[in-house]
Amino acid sequence: MKRTKYLLTSALCTSALVLSVSACTASDDTLPGGDAKSGAVNEGQAVDGGTLRIGLDRPFAKLDPADSTIVSQPMLVLANALYDPLMVNGDNGAVQPHLAKSFAPNADATAWTLELREGVTFSDGKPLDAQAVVDHVNRLAKPEAKCSCVADAATIGAMTVNSPTSVGFTLKAPDAAFPSLFTRSLGYVSEAPTGPDTPATGSGPYTVESVQPGVSVTLARNPSYWGVKGHADKLVYKVLADADSRYQSLRSGDADLIWSETPSQLKQAAGDGLRATTGPGSTSTVLFNTKEAPFDDPRVRQALQAAVDREAVEKVVYLGQGTVSDGPISSRSPYRATGAHPARDTAKARALLAEAGHADLSFEYVVDNRPEAQQRATVLQQMLGEAGVKMTIKPMDSASLGTALFQRKFQVMDFVTSLFGDTDTALNSLYTQGSPFNFTGYANTDVAKAIAEGRASQDPAKRTAAYNEAAKRIVADAPMLFLTENPAGFLASTKVAGLPDLTKRTVVNVTPATLWVKK
Repeated sequence: MKRTKYLLTSALCTSALVLSVSACTASDDTLPGGDAKSGAVNEGQAVDGGTLRIGLDRPFAKLDPADSTIVSQPMLVLANALYDPLMVNGDNGAVQPHLAKSFAPNADATAWTLELREGVTFSDGKPLDAQAVVDHVNRLAKPEAKCSCVADAATIGAMTVNSPTSVGFTLKAPDAAFPSLFTRSLGYVSEAPTGPDTPATGSGPYTVESVQPGVSVTLARNPSYWGVKGHADKLVYKVLADADSRYQSLRSGDADLIWSETPSQLKQAAGDGLRATTGPGSTSTVLFNTKEAPFDDPRVRQALQAAVDREAVEKVVYLGQGTVSDGPISSRSPYRATGAHPARDTAKARALLAEAGHADLSFEYVVDNRPEAQQRATVLQQMLGEAGVKMTIKPMDSASLGTALFQRKFQVMDFVTSLFGDTDTALNSLYTQGSPFNFTGYANTDVAKAIAEGRASQDPAKRTAAYNEAAKRIVADAPMLFLTENPAGFLASTKVAGLPDLTKRTVVNVTPATLWVKK
């Protein structure tokens, strides 16, 4: 079947969904450097004052880094206003200090020393010192915090306060990528909430003026902020979960800045007089439950891999704005090396299925209700049908899909994630036994060994070699199909200035403090 046919059929199948289905992003996953001028291009002098209105793509239960929602990729524009991260993801996957001055290992990466900036305080005036960092990590490590960072915190054997600005970490195993664990929850140092409905206190450029959890929050500039002050007097965030409503709010002037990963919006924005700053913020994949037949047989998984045309998926779903994904190491990763991904071969797919005894394979494909997800599922359904596979599309709401994902109650699932923005975290989280994020149940001792060797090495060349060996085996075993790297980021009205360049970022992350409203 030609790609034009995929395009036509998929469009017919999804056009009715565009106006009615609530969008729910599946991406989860950095500051442009903490400098108010970062990313601004030919926009003149920054202007202070005014109110910046921001549309959020999902509701939040509480303002606390322990809440995984607040530190998900689209919500970092809120987290960065209240909390300063110790480390941030810079261009091309580099992890750089922000609130930290340095983060240095010993010879074998079993111990690390964190040096903090001096004179930093929380917004209530209390010092953000070494003890505050230790207290924060201990708080989030407790089960009652319900932080997704528990597994990361569990890699720490002990913490010591060396001085008011120095923390020592002793690890349970060597980890040359340890600082990357402090770009999200563990790194957004905060004081514990004083009650169930109160925010955790941070050291960020803004403080909470009022909040309605799941609805809206208003922030005011922090007059005692240690760094470069935010430009806007106030930030008003409103939850606009439906992608189309969020976009229309921007067009009508009710919002100044919104998150978007909807392909049609990103393509249409310039024509609507809007500005955009995007990066390869997510990767579209297909998950197999490798613990249950028939997908415990690698030949079945390899057959489906051979039946998929990744280029066609990208053109149909992302309208030529993204790129194909070749495996678990993203195209902008510092560990990127050339590696061959199997080309589409329908005859090979049929042969593998026959060899595995599944020439008439059929299965359910779990997918959420976003139009692009439905579109992707429809295209895959057609491609697999050409290899004799019957795929039934099973839509789920986001809550049910999340439960099925973590409990591994699926055969095959659509999975879009920002995890691949950090290669160290992605490989260790998705492909090692015992990880709560090993959704496929994949186990390969050679892969686990290569990942461990890579994480233990401080030699970039050795780590690159080890990670690429792991990636090669993962693609060959196909516990997951890699489809596309997708654009995601922020759309803004023309009166918003200071938007950063995110094209080299593996994690899309913006701090509102660097933005200003033109007058």
